[in-house]
Amino acid sequence: MIRTHGLTKVFHSFGSKDVVAVDHIDFDVERGDIFGFLGPNGAGKTTTIRMLTAILSPTSGTATVAGYDIIKEPMKVKQNMGFMPETLGFYDEMRAIDLLEFYAKFYKIPRSERRKRAKELLRLVGLSKVAYRRAGAYSHGMRKRLALAQAIINEPELLILDEPTGGLDPQGTQNFREMIHDLHKRGITIFLSSHILPEIQQICNKVCILNKSKVVVVDTIDNLTKTIRSKVEAHIVIEANMLNDEVLEEIRKIDGVLDVELDNGKIDIVTRGDMDISPDINSLLVNKGVRVRTIQTQEPDLEEIFLSLTKGD
Repeated sequence: MIRTHGLTKVFHSFGSKDVVAVDHIDFDVERGDIFGFLGPNGAGKTTTIRMLTAILSPTSGTATVAGYDIIKEPMKVKQNMGFMPETLGFYDEMRAIDLLEFYAKFYKIPRSERRKRAKELLRLVGLSKVAYRRAGAYSHGMRKRLALAQAIINEPELLILDEPTGGLDPQGTQNFREMIHDLHKRGITIFLSSHILPEIQQICNKVCILNKSKVVVVDTIDNLTKTIRSKVEAHIVIEANMLNDEVLEEIRKIDGVLDVELDNGKIDIVTRGDMDISPDINSLLVNKGVRVRTIQTQEPDLEEIFLSLTKGD
């Protein structure tokens, strides 16, 4: 659905140094992906999205969206994708249902279908009861929902979302997450840019991480977790009875254990991330007559992966 090769954007400035916003990036988004696009502020995410949506022209490199070249066929790109920007803009005096009909005209949707499609989309995003309310009277969360409906008015195969849950409360975020899953089940490929790392981890099957205008990695979250284990520490937290200094000292002797702390009946064991030694620890505790209530291994999450790969930027 998306192919980029050497995609680059340089902003030229008179009297000062040129700014390389995106530097020769390569990544592919396959049909059916929910693709997470990550990076620190200033990494080049928004500039990349503006190129993919044919709003900005690249300085060099190529990209295709839904099979169309972003330079040679920009109108085809826009016709075959949906885009929900981070900053929303509506004609606030217009009613929501009229707004959707207005946007439908740009895609030359027949007049007989516009109102029907607008009603269906407002129902899909949970705005049926306020379909005839002015957009200016909508709350932030309602405006986000309206923006999602507008983004899929043309029934696209690809949907690009830029910070879709920004400013939403936890319930609104959860509802939006469910709507994204529903759209994915309908066959829409999702490209999601977000600063909310737990959201990316819960939703996406693959991620691309940018840093300092370059691609750091493109991979599945599972593969990234396996790769990063060797570079970060893991924690094993155990709740048990009959603990004493002798037991803790024996745990410290196990290969791969870096540190052991006891606090209120819980042992926090710091281990090498690339070694699974929880069975060894459990066997030792059982042999020592310790009654183990729970044992949990805390693997690196996407936030740790992100910080490791971007070196905290």
